[in-house]
Amino acid sequence: MIFDIAEIYEEGLDFEVLESKKHFNLDSPDCALIKDVKITGRLEKTGREILCQGSLETELSVTCSRCLENFNFAIQDKLRVHFIPRVEEDKSANELELTELDVEQEFYDEGRVNLYNPVRDLILLNLPQVILCREDCAGLCPECGTNLNEKNCDCNKEGSCDPRLAVLQQLKDKLK
Repeated sequence: MIFDIAEIYEEGLDFEVLESKKHFNLDSPDCALIKDVKITGRLEKTGREILCQGSLETELSVTCSRCLENFNFAIQDKLRVHFIPRVEEDKSANELELTELDVEQEFYDEGRVNLYNPVRDLILLNLPQVILCREDCAGLCPECGTNLNEKNCDCNKEGSCDPRLAVLQQLKDKLK
């Protein structure tokens, strides 16, 4: 996923890459790539800047935030990255102001653009903060730990209250 700028012609360079899942180092117990990453796109020169536009497809094995079951999560998204040459500037941190373009902006060195970081970032940004196996996931019973998607349990859910919230429960009962 490293392209030499010298190989990008005036009319652009179309590419299709199937990058190994091992290359992205996204293997943790709750999130791991299960398919290689397919990237299709086009690189275009505009002066010294390079614009990459394309699409990304892959699949992850993730853990549901409610029921703790693993399931497959497909990712298909558009890839858009604006590469500019790295220039050493002497600006202090409080003088930097981000624009909308800066979010999609990467730097390149030594006449080569590397799509590894933008692709990895796009994969991670496609994961929701709360990952659910399905919208109506019932989760786990707080008493016995039964997966409520698979079967109901006989636990008494009405009277149980987190001891830290007992004062609020008393207030609620008074307002009835």
